[in-house]
Amino acid sequence: MEQKDFQTLLNDSLEQKSLTAKRLAELTNVPERFIEALLNFETKKLPAMPYVRGYLKKIAEVLHLNSEELRSLYEKELNHKTSGAFDKLPANRFAFQSFKKRGAVGGIIILALLLYIIVNVSLLFGLPPLEVSYPSQPTTTAAGSPIILEGKFNPQDKLTINGAEQLGGASGRFQIPFNLQPGLNTIEFKVKRFLGRETVVLRQILYQPAETIK
Repeated sequence: MEQKDFQTLLNDSLEQKSLTAKRLAELTNVPERFIEALLNFETKKLPAMPYVRGYLKKIAEVLHLNSEELRSLYEKELNHKTSGAFDKLPANRFAFQSFKKRGAVGGIIILALLLYIIVNVSLLFGLPPLEVSYPSQPTTTAAGSPIILEGKFNPQDKLTINGAEQLGGASGRFQIPFNLQPGLNTIEFKVKRFLGRETVVLRQILYQPAETIK
């Protein structure tokens, strides 16, 4: 007796039991589209091989066929398609999805970093602000010493006065005593940003002690 091929065996078994593809799908919980694909041997419409093997086992139970023989017949006819990408376990798809998720998270982090740079570009690359309220004029005179230098800067920047680093309050305001030397005093206020840009303000004070004035 000639052995039937896979497609003929399935269709004959359905006919003998008066079952339709839809009814077989209901009895096996196998999606009807996959039942139709198996009946027509349309392998491109089927999922990965591990799923197909599970479907064949359920179908064999309902049709009272030998599940091992049915699977062997299917794989024999499938031939070269039982290996390679078609035969990969579903876990590989999950791994790919995991890879895509990691890529998405990395993209979000990069986007957030770019947005941060755009929003804070002036803080990172712009000229640092510096306000000198006393002395307020480029050149002034003083009759006493010390004087109090006053002003405001961004506390995230670095302030130096004549090369000496100074600290400001939380608001960035500073009030710093400064000893004058008789004659012309030049005071350099310099604020430097983290990435190197700096703002410089110069003030000159002519100090004439009272006892030297006749």
